[in-house]
Amino acid sequence: MKNLAVAWRASSAAFACIASVFWFFAPASVKADRTSSSKAILKRSGLMAGCSEMATGLNNIQDERAFIKYLTETIAWCRDAGSPAQPRTSLRTCKPVLDDLTSQGTQVFSVCLERSRRLSSSGKRDLSPVADLCGGRLLAYFPDDNLACGTAEAESQGFFDVNNIPPYDTWVWMVRNVRTFAYADGARGEMEANYLIAWVPPDFIQLANDGIAVIPEACVLWLDTLDDEFVRSLRRMGFLT
Repeated sequence: MKNLAVAWRASSAAFACIASVFWFFAPASVKADRTSSSKAILKRSGLMAGCSEMATGLNNIQDERAFIKYLTETIAWCRDAGSPAQPRTSLRTCKPVLDDLTSQGTQVFSVCLERSRRLSSSGKRDLSPVADLCGGRLLAYFPDDNLACGTAEAESQGFFDVNNIPPYDTWVWMVRNVRTFAYADGARGEMEANYLIAWVPPDFIQLANDGIAVIPEACVLWLDTLDDEFVRSLRRMGFLT
């Protein structure tokens, strides 16, 4: 699986709104503890404290419109497809392209395109843009920090899979995030620590929360507990408070 992690990093210049499912399964290279007041403190052996992260916000009208379009379509699709009685399968219909050489961005974008195609085929071509989260919540998934212990899968009744990945149909955006750290010898380093944005329908919030609560490495968090440039973008747009 290590070669898969290398593959996505090699194509990291791809459009920042998206994620490779194979990359999601890759083992974590760095583990992070996060709280609502602190983005990340890296504690991996060989690294020093004092690491920081810098996320890319929605910095122009094109990005804002694209985000609203994908969020609108995600909400429309999940409202119809989601069944709380089937949390494991009902929101896993728009499966991403399984290609280990495909970038993160392309993977999530493939889900967005497939979801858009299906909505169009069902007569939902011109959806009115949403102005809020319609009762749902946004979560952030940090694949590189995933330990894949399967606890969240059990607690969420399969809403999260064994790798802590939220259902494909809920994927909205991939945030480009750069993590800066210091080695034990004082040398500085950088790595990409991009994170996925997913929309959780109202009826699934409790299941998702149950799963998030038992993930020891905190690779999944409610987005409104973070404070970075992307989150601030959504606050300016009125999607987060």
